[in-house]
Amino acid sequence: MQNERKRILAMLENGTITTDEALTLLEKLGPSQHRTKPDEDQKDGRAAHTEEPSQSEEPSQSEERKSEGSRRGPHTADDFLEDLKRDFTNVSDRFMQFMQTAVQKVKSFDFDVPFGNAVTFTHVMNMPAAGIKEVVFDIDNGKVTVTRSETDEVQAVFHVKTYNNESEEAAKRDFLEKLIFLNDHGKLRIMSDLKMTQVNVELQVPAAEYDAVTAKLLNGSFSLQDVNAERLRIKTGNGKVEVSGLEFQEAELETANGSIHLSGASGRKLEAETLNGRVYIDGALKDVEAQSLNGHVVVTTTDSEAERIDVKSMSGSIEIYIPSNVALSGEVTSNMGRLDLQLDDIDRIAEQEQLFHRSIRFRKESMDTSRPLHITGEAKTGSVLVCYNASHE
Repeated sequence: MQNERKRILAMLENGTITTDEALTLLEKLGPSQHRTKPDEDQKDGRAAHTEEPSQSEEPSQSEERKSEGSRRGPHTADDFLEDLKRDFTNVSDRFMQFMQTAVQKVKSFDFDVPFGNAVTFTHVMNMPAAGIKEVVFDIDNGKVTVTRSETDEVQAVFHVKTYNNESEEAAKRDFLEKLIFLNDHGKLRIMSDLKMTQVNVELQVPAAEYDAVTAKLLNGSFSLQDVNAERLRIKTGNGKVEVSGLEFQEAELETANGSIHLSGASGRKLEAETLNGRVYIDGALKDVEAQSLNGHVVVTTTDSEAERIDVKSMSGSIEIYIPSNVALSGEVTSNMGRLDLQLDDIDRIAEQEQLFHRSIRFRKESMDTSRPLHITGEAKTGSVLVCYNASHE
């Protein structure tokens, strides 16, 4: 019976049969299995007691069939749904384990072995900060850290690790020839296209209101602390993104492999996206859009004039924390997970509980705010939680 059930589930996943057909097959499978057991007992009884008439065997078979059926019970739709939930959960867990294992193998790989001995050195460069309104990074291999300086100058510390040179002097000469570090009409450009040379940058800039901070990294993390910029655009192929103490108007944070962490921030519009990693957002934010393919997403806004929160996760849970004095209008959905609205003063407009789809639409009126905060939480296999901030309860 177990093999037949797995075969039916596989046919359902492949699209060979519909959900109704799968339920029908599983319901038929239960009684057929119950008949198999008595038939086998009947054969054994005939072999051991050939002298007994067939009429004496029929009552015992009927009684055994009834007792067996009462112990196992019919395979209902709820049982089928629970089986599918376990199957999808196992698939999601295996996918997350695969991604985490692959990332860990890449991180622990010894790059020195195939490329020979590495040459490392540190180089410091300074520049007057007068007239700089934008900061632009373009680093193929290396991480970037941006912090506030206590002086009026821009200082960049480069930690370089290269495999293409035999001596430190030759490595430094080759690095400086290909490095771009200049003030381009108010734009501080720091660029390195050396894919076989790791260039980690620690940049300190004076306290100011910058127009934009932009970073494009191929392999490396990005960190920014206590630097204000009207626009922030960070994109990395492999590495985490960490931002704290930032005031901005628009921010875009994107990584293919890594977590995104933003805290102590204040801004108008924020977009955060990762394929593999956790997303954590906390600040006075008006418009937030956050999503992760493989990871949990937690979004907190303390702005009583927040306008929109849109959160999505494929194989992780979602948590949304909001002020308690705002008007609300939203919807939360999940295919396999639980929906938890810890909001006692809302009106639930509509609720749906279907196979592979759960949803709750809700709203709340408030005298403190005229425009409602629109909330959308969409998870595939994980749960969705919406709750008021603890400080506002």
